[in-house]
Amino acid sequence: MHILETQRLKLLPFTVELKKATLAEMLEVEIPDAWPGADLLEALPFFIEVMEQDPAGLVWDGIIIHTAEQTAIGGMGFRGGPDEAGMVEIGYNIIPAYEGQGYATEMARRVIEWAFHTPGIQVITAQCLDDNIGSIRVLEKVGMRRLAPAGNMLKWELRK
Repeated sequence: MHILETQRLKLLPFTVELKKATLAEMLEVEIPDAWPGADLLEALPFFIEVMEQDPAGLVWDGIIIHTAEQTAIGGMGFRGGPDEAGMVEIGYNIIPAYEGQGYATEMARRVIEWAFHTPGIQVITAQCLDDNIGSIRVLEKVGMRRLAPAGNMLKWELRK
């Protein structure tokens, strides 16, 4: 879609560039070209739907900002609040320039700590592809236990 106009309106496509510009202004941080990344862009409609279903509820996802550089380096969160069994699934991404430097592990430890202090959460799960060495290392470092795989997808859990 390109810019459309009516007698009184200008209709701008809400492009990734526009979203980044808005975020940069709101947060006063740099938004690298590599962010938000394909995984987060794919998940955004789900996150929006969850928030629209419970507008007064907790926010379960967020942006990872490198504080010294004031740069968005990734995204993290849970796929909504806990289910009936008190289970939530963690997910995250770090842009390539910041991978392999411990940021995902640092983030995951803090988010897990927060989650286990949140009423109703008893178990944190995760999943990653069996060839995603970086995520496997993060999940091991934060103490998650590997469960039986489902095809090429590894399943993980951490109990309170």
